[in-house]
Amino acid sequence: MKKLFVLSVFILSLPNLAGAGVLCNGKTTHALEECAQSNFKLSDDQLNVFYKDFSSKLSRDQKALLVDAQREWIKYKESTCQAAYDATSPGEEAGIDKWTCLDEVTRARINELHYLDSGIGGDSFLHAVDVVAKLYEGGNRDRFIEKLSKQPASKDDQHWGAYVSKNCILAVQRLHEERNLCVARQNFYSYPLRCGHGPAICPTCDVMARSWAQSISPPITSSREMCGEMI
Repeated sequence: MKKLFVLSVFILSLPNLAGAGVLCNGKTTHALEECAQSNFKLSDDQLNVFYKDFSSKLSRDQKALLVDAQREWIKYKESTCQAAYDATSPGEEAGIDKWTCLDEVTRARINELHYLDSGIGGDSFLHAVDVVAKLYEGGNRDRFIEKLSKQPASKDDQHWGAYVSKNCILAVQRLHEERNLCVARQNFYSYPLRCGHGPAICPTCDVMARSWAQSISPPITSSREMCGEMI
């Protein structure tokens, strides 16, 4: 019950600055896949508009950082969502999983660019961290942030670490954010491990599950073990 409470608080505290697509509730796999693809197209268009606007506000050096970070993010997005497809293929839901992944990762990037532009969203992250730290770290926020900041990038995708490195340099320069806090925030909102098959109801649920799994002692390291604990 405590774990489910943590998930609920986290979802309510998450900033959602990216425009949401429609709820996909079609009755056929084809309809669901078309809906997920349409949602991604909407998110991708929004990202392109905001990226161009944000880039225009940066100095030459900061713009170069943004370009490098975006290139690594695109590689991370493509490899991560292809993995989501491969995990289900040749099942009928493979296409749904891939388009949903692309949409979720893209909306997360929009929120991150909003944060880099305005500073809005940092308080929501700290609030979510405080909830987890209170339940699993004796209220020690710094200890939980330290664990998140040291969470290694996936061995299956080296682009995540490169993206985080470039993105956090930009965050430090623009917002004077501490680097370890930026890295922790990126890992906290990164694309999740999955419980079971098919897309999660929302990415943040599984992100919280992974963050919780990494915060306890001994840490939970497999998705099967984590999902069993979360039931």
